[in-house]
Amino acid sequence: MYRFIGNTVVRLWPVILLGWVIALAALKLSAPAWQDVIEEGEFAFLPDEMPSLAGERQYEEAWGEPFASNIVLVVRRERTKLNQQDRDFIVDVLKPRLVEIVERIGLPEPNDIATGSAKTASAIKASEDDEEIDKTIMTFDTTGWQKILDSSDGTATMVVMNLKTEFFNHRNIPLIDAIADLIERDGELHQKDASGKSPVPPGLELALSGSATVGRDMMRAATESSKATELWTVILVVALLLIIYRAPVIAIIPLATVAVATNFSLAFLTVLADHGIVSLFNGIEVYVTVLCYGAGVDYCLFLIARFKEELDDGVETAEAVSGSIAKVGEALVASAGTVICGIGMMIFAEFGKFRQAGIAITIGLTVVLVASLTFTPALLRLAGRWAFWPHVATRRISSSGGWVSATGLMGSLLRRNVFQAIWQKTSEVILEKPAFVLTLSIALMLPFSVVAVVCFDNLSYGLLSELPQDTTSVHGAKAIQKHYPDGIAGPVTLLLHNPDMDFGEEDSREFVGKLVESLYERKDELNLADIRSVVHPFGIAIERAEVAAQQSDPTPSGSLAEIAAKMKAASLRKLTLHKAREHYVSKTELFNGSMTQIDFVSSDNPFSRGSIRQFVELKEDVLAEARKFLSTNAKLEVYGIGPTASIRDLKTVTDRDQRVVDGLVLLGVFLILVALLRQITIPVYLIVSVFFSYLVTLGATFTFFFALDPAGFTGLDWKVPTFLFTILIAVGEDYNIFLMTRIREEQITHGPVKGVAVALTRTGSIISSCGIIMAGTFSSLLAGTLAGMHQLGFALAFGVLLDTFVVRPILVPSFLVLYYEGRLGILRPPVELAPTGESPPATQAVPATAHKTENTATANKMPDDSEDQSGADDTSVPPSLESKAKI
Repeated sequence: MYRFIGNTVVRLWPVILLGWVIALAALKLSAPAWQDVIEEGEFAFLPDEMPSLAGERQYEEAWGEPFASNIVLVVRRERTKLNQQDRDFIVDVLKPRLVEIVERIGLPEPNDIATGSAKTASAIKASEDDEEIDKTIMTFDTTGWQKILDSSDGTATMVVMNLKTEFFNHRNIPLIDAIADLIERDGELHQKDASGKSPVPPGLELALSGSATVGRDMMRAATESSKATELWTVILVVALLLIIYRAPVIAIIPLATVAVATNFSLAFLTVLADHGIVSLFNGIEVYVTVLCYGAGVDYCLFLIARFKEELDDGVETAEAVSGSIAKVGEALVASAGTVICGIGMMIFAEFGKFRQAGIAITIGLTVVLVASLTFTPALLRLAGRWAFWPHVATRRISSSGGWVSATGLMGSLLRRNVFQAIWQKTSEVILEKPAFVLTLSIALMLPFSVVAVVCFDNLSYGLLSELPQDTTSVHGAKAIQKHYPDGIAGPVTLLLHNPDMDFGEEDSREFVGKLVESLYERKDELNLADIRSVVHPFGIAIERAEVAAQQSDPTPSGSLAEIAAKMKAASLRKLTLHKAREHYVSKTELFNGSMTQIDFVSSDNPFSRGSIRQFVELKEDVLAEARKFLSTNAKLEVYGIGPTASIRDLKTVTDRDQRVVDGLVLLGVFLILVALLRQITIPVYLIVSVFFSYLVTLGATFTFFFALDPAGFTGLDWKVPTFLFTILIAVGEDYNIFLMTRIREEQITHGPVKGVAVALTRTGSIISSCGIIMAGTFSSLLAGTLAGMHQLGFALAFGVLLDTFVVRPILVPSFLVLYYEGRLGILRPPVELAPTGESPPATQAVPATAHKTENTATANKMPDDSEDQSGADDTSVPPSLESKAKI
């Protein structure tokens, strides 16, 4: 089949090149914009049955509006309390300007892209109703909200703008940008007039935060990271290819192939998403691009190497192209199949982002493989020997495996036997002391694997920890943390539903009051700063502090001032309780007041691991305490919503996905190894070795990022372990397959033990160069701005280099030498590969497939290799390994 493909490419190469270009152009023209087909959000990718999503659906049905996001402005002074001038600025300047922005831009609607904003803006403008505006923009002068929005020390207050959209929604961006332009240091409010004064009082600071602001910054960072990663991927690939080959044309061919294939893949994915066949999330293009470039360049180099060997053997260009595909086509498909199979296992994940990544990356790698077998050879047919300009006319120089350029830097080093000497010495040490080498290598890496096991659950689920410290939302969050409890940014909201109760009535509110009082008495145990409910809308802590202040008030009892103050307070409280019922008691007829919400303000960061554990305990405690005040047959349902509830569900589903996906990846790759090697022992060790490499890499990543910032390190991003495992296992086993294939080939000539050493010597440069290119590609993730991408980029690059320079050339050969020497107890090699101290007898039967490897074994010999090749046909090679052996 591959010979047919080769002949077809040689015959129709202009059509193939033109076909790829036309197909890419057609897809680009017909594909919708990327932003129009991606699904936004973070928690929206959770399975529908997760408790937090069920709670949000209940909230929307009970209150008639979605549990959505907000924009928060922090108005504060560093050391002194806010004065009257500051409050006048908020009421007379800041709030009216915010209303103008809402009227001009409109509030984003969750479901109506085309007209939602316009409808919302015109509705607010037409109403001219302070109550309608107060529902959207809440300040300290909004009835009943001052005690909630003002900080306890009086140095800060918040202005909250409620939205109807989720925080990860690109339709929020214009509104947030306009507010940022208004309040930033060089914004409109800080512009000085003719008298040299600005509307902002001197010393007053304005900061922007809120969940919608965090979402905007995350989306913007993801977009910037995508562009930076793609740019640096191209730069690094070009640089590495030029260093290896020192031939511009041959460096352009792989780059052109992966560029066409990657752009084709991304455009194809948008078309599929537009037709509802696949789903895409914001940022998935980064993973597709990096993996397509890394794997695609490797595939191209395999083909180019064989093409160079064919030319050096005196074959004409057309035959060299056809022969190259015929000899390495099946090997490329096997290599790509291993990676695709491993990463493709992510489609069995429940978390939407993991599943979508598995589908998208698999499609991208498939397109890259097809391009490597068609577009690359067509370019080689076009360029011919000029592909290696300025080294067109060169004598053949063996490249220790056949695909490192004989004319480039690697070739120069090979002519001086630099790499040959390194890998020759390594193989000699392994042959002499395999047990010592294996034990020492494991001992040096073991501490990092221990760190990985100990810190495995030390993951960060916080969104702010992903962003750079100078980001707008991070700066705003820090401003909030200086004046308010940590949990104020995302209270835990529990929805209590009892169909037999009306929480707007006095007896039901009494039940809520008893429940809240009982829980607040355990606030230290439950790590709570405050609790808000229909009974205590300001927060029970705030109200108790207010009562204490009134009791210590020196105003004479019965004075007119005291009476007036009490009357005002009573009137305000009555109005506030009316407002509280709207906020804390369900509004729709479907629930008819049978659901109420209670907000728990934690003393901890709502995204911390401690808050996740406490959420589970809090929900159980609320149910237990509620039962004390209800009849035994009373029906009570409790739903949890808010960031902590969502994070808890995210952790639950991703932990489960990691167990399932990791197991499937290991199983899939193991079955491929068994099919190729036709035995069990070595595949088991190869799986164990690459899993050990994963643990070492994870431990090294924990150690590195902790060392960078011991005080601020909150753990690795939660996505890192899953993506690292899937990619590293799949890519690492591809190198394992290549090494094992060459070992089996060399064992035909040199015997089981020496064959390991010879294969190591001859493949060391291959695996090194391939690993360096792959690691360089992954390191482009460090160019982004998201901390999670930095961590994943470091981990993947480190892991690939570890596989390249330690696992494949040291751990695997050392074990194999011990295994073939029969020094592993009950683990013994097959009889035909048992050590005999001499070459296999020449009288063994030779299946036809074995003869196919003879030319490869001869072609790949080093100039100084003087070993006898007479036994090359004496032992059979399993057909499944035959194509790999040809590399």
